[in-house]
Amino acid sequence: MKTDTRLERKQAPVSKVVGFPERLSLFVTALHKQQTDELFVGLAAPLEKRAFAFAADMKQWDSARRQARLAHEFGVRPDAAERLKRLVLSVDGVLRGAVVASLPPAVRREFPQFQGGVESFPEAVRAVAARLVREASR
Repeated sequence: MKTDTRLERKQAPVSKVVGFPERLSLFVTALHKQQTDELFVGLAAPLEKRAFAFAADMKQWDSARRQARLAHEFGVRPDAAERLKRLVLSVDGVLRGAVVASLPPAVRREFPQFQGGVESFPEAVRAVAARLVREASR
């Protein structure tokens, strides 16, 4: 008898950004979460309704999901490469190697003294390194 032991992670459905009202909502809610209601007033009725609905959904997301969505929709920070370099210089030892291994290839080339892939590091170190890299580029 075979037993399925996998745990399924239930994720809240993520609305797909379709147009201007959703992108505006994403931007405004990220910058001025407490003032979204006042800032959306004055949009044309259908746009206002879509913006309010998307903002309500977005307010339920955790910080990581909001940050990832902003990066996805608007791109990475213009100074991401410099922030990633500062990150590498600010950590030591095994974590530094894992951070460099987690960097995008274009930035990783600037650190040839660190060789090896991310798989050569313990799972916990890889997770911390990946999170630091994501946060530095957002």
